[in-house]
Amino acid sequence: MNLTTLVYAADSYLDGDQLLGKCKEAIKGSNGDANYNSSDTNLCFGYLQSAADTHHAYSISGLVEPIFCRPEGVSVGKLVLIVVEFLESHPDVLHNAAGGLVSAALREAFPCSVSLECPIFPEEQDQLKEQEQSDLIYL
Repeated sequence: MNLTTLVYAADSYLDGDQLLGKCKEAIKGSNGDANYNSSDTNLCFGYLQSAADTHHAYSISGLVEPIFCRPEGVSVGKLVLIVVEFLESHPDVLHNAAGGLVSAALREAFPCSVSLECPIFPEEQDQLKEQEQSDLIYL
């Protein structure tokens, strides 16, 4: 797997090693360990949910080509497990920005294909832009 196209080294708020630690706390908490760090858990869940939601909004709007195509119904808890497994499998890239690593993990888990009905196909793009326009937040 070539991670260099998705993983970038840059100034960022969080690197892969930091995200891995926080998401391991989320797993501890979901396994019933009373000694988990709730702040780390909340950061992990929020980070992954935000990454997935932002990717979805930008893909639907046509601002970016989709990097991954998450099927409907995948919980944030499942995203946590996917990202932790990916980060543990690639310890050599943990120093890179968490955002790129999350994208790489979700791309590996949810590659885009016609069978997943990823919404960025030319014939659907204009219709989806109109439908989703009110849901977008422009910064």
